[in-house]
Amino acid sequence: MYDHIKQMYLVYYHELYRFVAKLCRDPDQVDDIIQNTFLEAIKSMETFKSHSSLKTWLFGIAKHQLYRQFRKNKIQLDLDALAEAELATQSDFSDKLLAEQILDAINGLDPPHNEIMRLRLIDGLSFKEIGMRVGKTENYCRVNFFRTKDKLRKEFAYEHM
Repeated sequence: MYDHIKQMYLVYYHELYRFVAKLCRDPDQVDDIIQNTFLEAIKSMETFKSHSSLKTWLFGIAKHQLYRQFRKNKIQLDLDALAEAELATQSDFSDKLLAEQILDAINGLDPPHNEIMRLRLIDGLSFKEIGMRVGKTENYCRVNFFRTKDKLRKEFAYEHM
């Protein structure tokens, strides 16, 4: 559990700091809000149901911690700044970059591996339809897809650690 919390902290601390600092100018309060955000996340980890990404969940907690801090100190929140900060978190550049890298990796696969992956992931075809298109059996396409997906998952997990 400790390693998971440490990893979460290392991955999201700087983004949370920028988000909170944009709305709260006092560095001491920013640190308190971020600390409270991670404490609340640790306490509520069992209730996280993965309906959203971990990042979205943490930013929601941070937003509520900001509201609490503002109410406690009777500070007015600049709604325009909040909307701008939330938009910045939604356009996550690293997710887009990762998707492009995965697509490049799929395009670099040998046929029929690349075609099976593209037809399944991009076109959303069933394995039966893919088999008819590439001239292979449904089972061949299914096994090939899952083996290639597992191989790519391992490559990208290793690269992004």
